[in-house]
Amino acid sequence: MLSRMPVRLYTPKHAPGWREVLWRAALVNVLVLAVTIIVYFEGGLIDGQTGERPGFWDCLYFAIVTVTTVGYGDIVPVGTTSRLTDALVLTPVRFVVIATVFGTAYQIAIQRFQEEFRMKQKIAGLKNHIMLCGFGTTGRAILRELLLQGQNPSQIVVIDTSELALEEAASHGVLAFSGDARREHTLKELAIDRAEHIFVCPGRDDTAVLIVLTARALNPDAQVVAMCHDSENVKLLERSGAHQIVNPTNAGGTMMANATRRVHLVDTMSDLLTVGGDLCLNERTVGPDEVGKRPNELSEISIVRVYRGEEQFNVGSLPTLEAGDIIVFVSPRPIGHVESAA
Repeated sequence: MLSRMPVRLYTPKHAPGWREVLWRAALVNVLVLAVTIIVYFEGGLIDGQTGERPGFWDCLYFAIVTVTTVGYGDIVPVGTTSRLTDALVLTPVRFVVIATVFGTAYQIAIQRFQEEFRMKQKIAGLKNHIMLCGFGTTGRAILRELLLQGQNPSQIVVIDTSELALEEAASHGVLAFSGDARREHTLKELAIDRAEHIFVCPGRDDTAVLIVLTARALNPDAQVVAMCHDSENVKLLERSGAHQIVNPTNAGGTMMANATRRVHLVDTMSDLLTVGGDLCLNERTVGPDEVGKRPNELSEISIVRVYRGEEQFNVGSLPTLEAGDIIVFVSPRPIGHVESAA
């Protein structure tokens, strides 16, 4: 059953919570009590066995069996007024009670099975997808940039425990799941073995370490990028297996310090790091027609670094390009075009 599964697909229409169930139960009880009072004081009921007018508790019994079924015939209304009361009051109440009971049963039982089926279908279609563990301030920024880069929302999986966060994530068309990303079963359910990129930003460094350790154990080939809030925990995340670690404190401090004397540098960096900027900082593999050329011979782009296996070459020592080299470059962003993620 879905309740035993470690994850749940977030959908705007979900099963009612316990408060709503209690409210519906209270509504049914109030209606039954109201019917009991009406038929008791109306006085048009006759007990088929004794031929006498039933008491209050007999009227309660009559109200329950009448609004939940069609009655058993042991207590019946006699007279025009009593029959009109049964037709005009009890019949609408019966429909309300039946709709409430069966509607709640449908939402709690049948709709849960439907949700599980939809979840399995969506997970089955995941391949080379992106997993975003944590949807706080950083997670929202990551998702915004991914969508601006042209990433297919159906191939982005967001994991969080906050209902509000999942509601916001689902509004962007991504797959939002309620679950604990530290748990191995949760990540397995979301096809982590087929994921290509995993972003870890739960808001706590200790939680991030646990998620990275679990993710790396389940998918050693996925690219894991983790957010680290305390500089002292960077080494812990490195040892846990994160490929890239982002420390917003250091990066933000550097940007703020530069803003005092090098204002244009800060503006340029912000322009490069956002998809909406006029400049594009990107990377790609060297094309066949570029092999053997000097980096400055490539038109419309400015190469700032070359990666060749385990080696890296900065601007001052850029080599002649070879097949398999990966270049990091700056280029003007085409008008009306959004660069795809490398």
